[in-house]
This record gives sequence, structure tokens and C-alpha cells, in this order.
Amino acid sequence: MKIAILGAGALGGYYGARLQESGQDVSFIVRSEYDYLKDHGLEVKSLHGDLSLPCIKVYRSPEEVGTVDLIVVTWKTIANDGLAQALPPMIGENTKVLTLQNGMGNAECIAKLVPADRIFIGLCFICAMRGEPGHINHLEGGNIQFAPFVPSATGKAEADKLAELFANAKIPTRAFELAEQIQWYKLVWNIPFNGLCLAKGGISIAELYKNPDWVKRAKTIMEEVVASAKARGYELPSNLVEYHLARTETMGEFVPSSAVDYNEGRPIEYQAIWETPLAKAHEAGAMVPEWDKLDIEIRQRLGQI
Repeated sequence: MKIAILGAGALGGYYGARLQESGQDVSFIVRSEYDYLKDHGLEVKSLHGDLSLPCIKVYRSPEEVGTVDLIVVTWKTIANDGLAQALPPMIGENTKVLTLQNGMGNAECIAKLVPADRIFIGLCFICAMRGEPGHINHLEGGNIQFAPFVPSATGKAEADKLAELFANAKIPTRAFELAEQIQWYKLVWNIPFNGLCLAKGGISIAELYKNPDWVKRAKTIMEEVVASAKARGYELPSNLVEYHLARTETMGEFVPSSAVDYNEGRPIEYQAIWETPLAKAHEAGAMVPEWDKLDIEIRQRLGQI
């Protein structure tokens, strides 16, 4: 299968490396580290087994790649204005697009360029960080949940095929029918932990867990996100909050993506992770006082208010 990875940071680099190792024809489109990746390839240190790929296909532009079977969008949501230039050169009659991006609203952007029934959402539960150029440290998780962007007669079957593709690359997967349901599933973790680590000044999970009041607050926000999903019509597993708390406690010095971006002076994925989901929660009539408070703190940290 001919696959293009649009954005080869920690996420795109890890999954792209796994797909290449499994025998797929993978092209990486990058905006930085091009020279290093072209000369040295990718090195992945992973709890599921290290990878060394000294030769990878790396390109600066989609035009160099040409038409592919699957486009995997892994760049940050703040770059979505570039989709109109990036996607068309790689889209053929049957090309599918999979977004592995954070939050909500990404598939809607892609749907302006690609038929909705060829768009799929993948929610990644992974701790991975990019260190030196061409080096990725995979610390925890890695599983992906897939769903079609819009329900259709073949949507679930196609999501199953994507799940099988990634499962063959030694990535735990599961396919679902409803995209918004799995988006809420991940947001239960992302909203409080990514948000609190950002609001507290770009701290790590280990630093967050040193303060019991912050952990207690994270739990409350998680419960509010679960209630928001329910208000939207999506029931989440009853043990989801405790599951996320248990797995987060073992993450140690991991710094969530938005906290990393804040520390390095890069734009933050505020709209996709917090603004759009919070608007949906309010529309559904969910009561989310701690989430509202966190949203204000994030905007204050970002200088928006």
C-alpha cells in the first residue's frame, strides 16, 4: 500500500516507521529535519521494540510524492490551513485520508477537499516524544481507535481495514462506527492533563502528580467531559476515568504535546482540543464548571485574555 505521512514529528514518525517495517510503501513529508532524515533515516526507541530505519522516503512537498492510496495526517491542527495545498497533489480516485490529529474539527477541514465517505478518524493513545533529529522516544501506549468520519454502508468495514493495516504493523487497534464517540474517549484525558500541564506553565505529568489537588481537579474535569459526551448522546465506559488516572500515574517525566509546544514557543492547538469540544458541551447543556475554569486559565496562559 502506498502511504503518505503528512508531518513526521513524534506521532507521524512513530506510526510511519511501524508501517514501513511491516512492509508498506511509506513516504514522509516533512518541514524540518529533511536533510537529517534523508541522510540518516529514523531511529525509534520503544517499549514495544526499538526500530532502526536508515533509509526512508522523505520529501519536502506533496507534489514530489504524487498520488497515494492513503494519506495519514499527523501534523498539528494549527497547520490545517495548509491542507488545501497539501492534499490535492496526492489524491487519486480512491485515495483515503486518515487524520490522527488531536481534538475535533479536523475531518471537517479535510471534507472541504475530499469526499466525506473517504475520510477516517484515528484516535491515538500514545506517549511519544521527539528528541534529537530523527530520534523518537516511545514511552507508553500506542493503540489507535478508528472510525469513519460519516456513517455509511461501508464505513465500518473500511475502518476495520485500516485497523487491520495498523495491527499488521504491531499496533493495537479497534474500529468503531461513530467518530464523535471515540473523539470524546480521548478528550477525557487530553482536556484535563494536556490542559493542566499547559496552564501550570508547561510542566510534566510527574510534576502534576506531585500536587494531589491538581490530580483531584483533573479527575473532576474528566468526569465533566464524560458527562458532556453523554449529553451529546455518547456513552463512554464506566471505568474510563479510573483507567486514565491509573495509566497517567505511570507516565513520569512525559510532557504532553501542548505543554511541549508552549515551552518551545510554538502555537498551541487550543481550538481543536478545548474550544470546539467545550462549545459542543455547552450546546448540549452539560454543566462543566471546572472545565470552564481550566479554559479561562489556558487562555490566560496563552495571552488571549
